[in-house]
Amino acid sequence: MEPYFFLSYARRRGPRVLVKRFYDDLCAELRQEIRRLHKGKEVPFGRPFLDVQSIQVGQDWNAALCDALAHCRTMLALYTPDYFRSDFCGREWKAFEDRQRSHREVTGVDAKALIPVLWEPVQNIPSGAAHIQYDNFDFGENYARWGLRRILVADPGGEEYRRIVNLIAHQILVAAEHFRILPANGLDLTGREAAGPFPSAAERAEPGSHALLLVAARTSANAHRASPDPGCHGDSPTDWNPYHTECPEPLARRASLLLEERGFTVRAEIVSDVLGATLDEARGQGQVAVLLVEAAAAADEPFGRALRAYDRSNHPGSAAIVPCDPEEAGDGARSKAYWEAVRGALPLNWAKGAGDPLPLLQSGIGSDQFDGALHAVVAKAQNQLVSFLETLKLNSLEMSRITSTSLPVLSTVAAPRSRTGLAPPIAARRASSHLMPYEKEQEDDP
Repeated sequence: MEPYFFLSYARRRGPRVLVKRFYDDLCAELRQEIRRLHKGKEVPFGRPFLDVQSIQVGQDWNAALCDALAHCRTMLALYTPDYFRSDFCGREWKAFEDRQRSHREVTGVDAKALIPVLWEPVQNIPSGAAHIQYDNFDFGENYARWGLRRILVADPGGEEYRRIVNLIAHQILVAAEHFRILPANGLDLTGREAAGPFPSAAERAEPGSHALLLVAARTSANAHRASPDPGCHGDSPTDWNPYHTECPEPLARRASLLLEERGFTVRAEIVSDVLGATLDEARGQGQVAVLLVEAAAAADEPFGRALRAYDRSNHPGSAAIVPCDPEEAGDGARSKAYWEAVRGALPLNWAKGAGDPLPLLQSGIGSDQFDGALHAVVAKAQNQLVSFLETLKLNSLEMSRITSTSLPVLSTVAAPRSRTGLAPPIAARRASSHLMPYEKEQEDDP
């Protein structure tokens, strides 16, 4: 089955109940449209793809995403400021645009199967997405000003929301039934070459950006005598080089050079008991931080204490990479010891990464994967830090305006009770016409 659409959205932002509600409503409306198109006959319906809905427990996350993205008939992009700061959303965008381009080259037809939905207002569309028209006069002034999310919050069963969902369903139907763009083969979203057109150039690292590398590794003096590869250690943890047979530079130096090429100013330190305070200070100064962790050293003190404390805390703007050599990535005894050490040192981050297409804990990273993994997690950590600092600023402003005028009410119309096909509202009660969108959101999106 080919998913009727692939829902691409920024996954890291808060509860997803409204995204799920929109997805359910759109699926219901699509079924109605398909029945009308086929004069009431039941036809196979490729279940649209939503990551939390479509990927089963235990399934390979990346493989499932790639398969759906390679075969879906259309892609819906939920525009938000976070969407255009997301490296992974950019990868999904590029993968589907590449499919559209290939289809156009083979058939001479522009399928227009990438369908934007203004979920939240976006001030600056990156140049890589600016060629896609997202303004739609038929969707109305409230949609253009506030986005569909606010309309859904203001009146989940309202006529305005239902009408827009119907129009989006019709767009999907036309593209899905009439164009059927060609599938992609061997799609992989994790490679360096799969990077998309955003974050935009203005939001990527510029000269003056700062990165902190924190190394937790043994030295030649305290490495175990039975170490199978004593050549990877030096006089200091910053001399550690798990890839010394392929690259002469210590890992911290290699990472520094890679980040300096992107305009970062980089400094390297050794992980200590004050790791939490170091990360808090870096965050306050707008610095991203990357931990380079030797799995075998994760149980050594003070590394073990510091890493366990890091694992229990939330440090926006930070990531961790745990390199491994080919034997540790295989199926032997060294591989078992490596993965046990990673899970033992960072159990919460390990569990959190199981459902994330680009986790901030990168483990099992070989030499050929290190450069791409570093660039990917730094981009994600940097954008996460930007979002975190913006949220702090907005919260501060909100507190200072707590007694000021509420947000304006959307001009919604009461929903007709006879309309069917859409999923029932999340809240059993209807929103009062006097209830502000922001206030309603607190009830529906806890």
